[in-house]
Amino acid sequence: MIKALPIRLAVVLTFIFLTAAPRAQTPSLIPPPYLSPRYIAAADAPSSIVIAGQDEPGERLVVTGRVRYGTSPIAGASVYVFQADVKGLYAPDLSGPDAEFDPRLHGALRTDAAGRYRYDTIRPGSYGGNAAHVHYTVVARGYKPRIFDLWFQDDPILVARRQAGEPQIQQSMRNSPFYKAAPDLIAIRPVVRDAAGVWHAVRDLDMIPE
Repeated sequence: MIKALPIRLAVVLTFIFLTAAPRAQTPSLIPPPYLSPRYIAAADAPSSIVIAGQDEPGERLVVTGRVRYGTSPIAGASVYVFQADVKGLYAPDLSGPDAEFDPRLHGALRTDAAGRYRYDTIRPGSYGGNAAHVHYTVVARGYKPRIFDLWFQDDPILVARRQAGEPQIQQSMRNSPFYKAAPDLIAIRPVVRDAAGVWHAVRDLDMIPE
């Protein structure tokens, strides 16, 4: 899930789902490639990380949230986060699925005892007519692995869609088997800028028992 689960990624995810479908008994909540160990946080990974350093171009962004089941926090969940840079690129020398599976801006963490996580980064750029977004893959013992997206309420693309009376989530994305299986994979959240010019957003991640 790498830029607003764009049209390009929606097509990629649909292909992955269809090729995996004969082996699956229930709808998958995550593309199989993201189950690779490379997307799993180390057992001792911290709950707060920096994805984009201070020298990375773009407006600073801090995202916090919880991994949970209902009102119960899930401690020790692996959260892998990845995104495009301010220009809307995942990797400078790659394109298509290769770039999305090997993004430059990424990081892995483990939730704390209260299920909380935090990361510092920059606001990603949009691409292909899709709203800017950040992607997550989340794995926790006893729960189904999941993918999630964070979209931003003030994104000009989403503002224009709202003003035009159009759905904020485009049809190509809503047709994705992953979205159909769990529409909460996409969350459009408000962002607030503090006195230092840093944007803040909250994205909670709801898991489903195995």
